[in-house]
Amino acid sequence: MTRPPVPAVRDAAWPKTDIDRFILAGLEAQGLQPAAEAAPATLARRLALVLTGLPPEPAVAADFVADPSPAAFERLVESLLESPHYGEHQARHWMDVVHYADTHGYEWDTPAKNAWMYRDYLVRALNADLPFDRLVVEQIAGDLVEPRIDPATGFNESIIGPMALRMGERRHGDSGSIDNVTEENLFDMIDTTTKAFLGSTVGCARCHDHKLDAIAQADYYLVPPRFLYQCS
Repeated sequence: MTRPPVPAVRDAAWPKTDIDRFILAGLEAQGLQPAAEAAPATLARRLALVLTGLPPEPAVAADFVADPSPAAFERLVESLLESPHYGEHQARHWMDVVHYADTHGYEWDTPAKNAWMYRDYLVRALNADLPFDRLVVEQIAGDLVEPRIDPATGFNESIIGPMALRMGERRHGDSGSIDNVTEENLFDMIDTTTKAFLGSTVGCARCHDHKLDAIAQADYYLVPPRFLYQCS
């Protein structure tokens, strides 16, 4: 990894950090200019909507507008991060990753029992600023690691994490039938987990190899290739 040189820019008054200089250099190269700074009231509204999904409280917005100091921005950001609505709003992004829903879809759309427990677990984790690496571990093996106790309730939070593996579509029927219901559930878990944590569509290897993919069909099933077949 190399550290690129900070580019020179024509408008030296606009950048506040070196990152701004990279942005401005790209804009200037295209003959563009940065947008004008937002008015304080507009900025307060944007921050609140992005971080909590809700408009700011009138008193909070008024205090921000009345305070011209540079520290006012940081204080507003910190207050929004401390809001319980921050976790409620941001948890939805990870819920999309693990296919969260209150039902399992497919033909019968059966209820996902106690799915709300996983939803609330994510909200609490984000509001507690849980490190991402710990969140990942809890999603995959929260029942096998040391407990993470919620100081408010005394409950073991980490054991709820593996509920992520039970989200998404679930079919109904006899798993011994030709539909192979249990196997379909396992395939869905593998597909969702590898997409979430590897950023790779490993589910394709269930049926065939992709020339440029890192995981082949033999790796997917962990058996010698001669025992595999190509699906039509």
